Amino acid sequence: MGLRLPSKEIFNERDGGLMRAAVGFGGCTAVFISADGLLATNYHCALGTIQAASSVKHDYLKRGVLALERSAELPATGPRSSVTVLRSSTDVSAAIKSAAAGAEDDRARYRAIAKAKRKLVAACEAEPGMRCRVAAFYGNSSYRLFRSLQLRDLRIVFAPPASVGDFGGEIDNWMWPRHTGDFALLRAYIGPDGKPAPRHADNVPYRPSHHLRVSPQGVAPGDFVAVMGYPGRTTRYLPAVEVRRNIEQVLPSQVGLYGRWLDLLSAQAKRSPQLALKVAALKKGVGNRHKNARGMLAGIARMKLLDRVVERDQKLAQWAATPDQKRYRGVLGDMAKLSKRRRAAFGRRFVLKAMMRGSMLLALAVDLQRNARDAKLPDLERQPTYMKRSQRKLWATQKRRLRDFDRELESKLLATLAEFAKTLDPPIAALAALSKTAGQNGLTLTEQLAEMLDASSALNDLHTAKRLLEQADSAALEALDLPLLNLASALATELERSNREREQIEGAAATLEPAYFAMLEAQHHGPMYPDANGTPRFSYATVQGYSPRDGLWATTQTTLSGQLAKHSGAPPFVLPAKLRQAASAASSSYWVDPLLGDVPVCFLSNADTTGGNSGSPVVDGQGRLVGLNFDRVWENIAGDFGYNPKLSRNISVDVRYLLWMLDRVYDAKPLLDELGVGAYRQAAARSKHDRAPRPPARNAVGCALSGLEAAPSCRLCWLLFALGLWVRRHATSPPRSAAQKG
Repeated sequence: MGLRLPSKEIFNERDGGLMRAAVGFGGCTAVFISADGLLATNYHCALGTIQAASSVKHDYLKRGVLALERSAELPATGPRSSVTVLRSSTDVSAAIKSAAAGAEDDRARYRAIAKAKRKLVAACEAEPGMRCRVAAFYGNSSYRLFRSLQLRDLRIVFAPPASVGDFGGEIDNWMWPRHTGDFALLRAYIGPDGKPAPRHADNVPYRPSHHLRVSPQGVAPGDFVAVMGYPGRTTRYLPAVEVRRNIEQVLPSQVGLYGRWLDLLSAQAKRSPQLALKVAALKKGVGNRHKNARGMLAGIARMKLLDRVVERDQKLAQWAATPDQKRYRGVLGDMAKLSKRRRAAFGRRFVLKAMMRGSMLLALAVDLQRNARDAKLPDLERQPTYMKRSQRKLWATQKRRLRDFDRELESKLLATLAEFAKTLDPPIAALAALSKTAGQNGLTLTEQLAEMLDASSALNDLHTAKRLLEQADSAALEALDLPLLNLASALATELERSNREREQIEGAAATLEPAYFAMLEAQHHGPMYPDANGTPRFSYATVQGYSPRDGLWATTQTTLSGQLAKHSGAPPFVLPAKLRQAASAASSSYWVDPLLGDVPVCFLSNADTTGGNSGSPVVDGQGRLVGLNFDRVWENIAGDFGYNPKLSRNISVDVRYLLWMLDRVYDAKPLLDELGVGAYRQAAARSKHDRAPRPPARNAVGCALSGLEAAPSCRLCWLLFALGLWVRRHATSPPRSAAQKG
């Protein structure tokens, strides 16, 4: 396919290989690209951090960030203010299964597994600077302990304005063609003693064991690429009953609530520049979830996924009915019962989780109540959010909430949530009581909530909130007699009840899901890859376009000219004047693609990605950085449920667009020199014959696509060459299955 490195250079247990350069970034991925701890990731991953550093006076979302000297780098204090560098992973399946073996019921089994995980993590984190987690694979069939170094001093080095980093906004989100400069640069620091440390003036840049070289040549159609990162979650081995539940319940709920919230946030953001700044990250997240759920529903229908999974489960049932498979006969029926329990518990849990995600002051009050209750328990028996290891992160969350709190917005968001909760059966008692009293005192629900927030304004103070969190005293909270704390107490009880339901369900799943996966594995030909679960993955691919629908072909690359053509002067299609001015002379820069005759902005490949892969490095066959993964196409949103060779395409921003901006828009010579490409910045664009020759595409499909996108006079030669390669390949090797590809 074009990979020129032996597998041990990609990953090995001794020193990690190139994949060690890719690091976890709080639900995203980042990558080291210099020996001095310089990190690249997506703009949308760093958005909350940039927002946290901003104010109306210093609006870095509007004007961007550029630090050409280390002293000018901005502290990263937002929700993503650390990275984790993988050190090792260990199979701990025996310890987990042993702990669960003697459980007397489903909930006891869940709690035994959870406690065993926490013990392993606690022992792992006894080593200073380490952050550890246990991840389940193959439907809870096996478990691994991941041990990572946590770097807590991050600083923002470069971020374009939001008009570039989020160019196209929600209109272009999940869409192709794409012209978004979705990149940002940060730097990781470490203590002078070489150990992880909180931010301090004496800290020095972290020296990673591996970092990626940046390729100034980029990619072309047909080239080999690979995505290295930490994909969050896929659900490709769900039984039919669970796929149906997602179609009928989970995804429609997300579309309904998040659609209403998105409209509300968009309207509220117009009230003032200060509020627009406060809601920027929440609005982006809500919009992303809303459009993702819509795309999931459309994609599942398009690929007729439910029909396929129903047929698969019918075959499993027939197989389980054979005399040799007696132990599997009840599995499908039990999975159906489990799904029914999940359906009954979903609504309450969805609303309560949404409340904790979307509200600010009420969510803080709920955390105060739950933290105080859990403080009475041994640390290993607490909910993960309230364990001692999580206290620093818990306080960082409260600081963000207080920073972004707005009384009018919060009362409207909560009123919308309370109205949405009316449809639940059984209802959430606290929210139902709140809705019932609306209008009785002459106030609407929104006005009633606003009064409650006013009467609880004592919580809207950093010192008070921190003192109450550190005290962790239920009696002290009760003594305050604040309306919001009283509501939070009732909601905390609802959350604890919901958690007990979840523990019972997941305890049953701990035995059923491994059995179901064993059935799938017995009927599957070839290897099976595990679902994404936030652990490192390597997805190999080819740069190629696709046909979104009959009669259309989406080419593989977009350009600076295409971006300028989208500039309308109205959000979200507004490009900075400085960029537009630099674009007029773009053809004289080194970063012009010789085949396109333009600076490339984004490209497509058929890599297998999902949420969490945002910010993942995209490397070429030599392991050099050629782009950053940031999205999927609309037709591939449902890829979380299944990989589709025809439509599964990921979108990456081309590293040459980043380099062009650093060079021609910002004149950032120190950064280009640090990346090892400073020598190219003054080079005039050369013809494609003068450039270093590109290696030939390594497969027939890639060659054909390259040819189709080349000049018309070249197409016949390309197609004949591609046909010859196709015949040669299929005469010497069997086709790969989708599972083998994944």
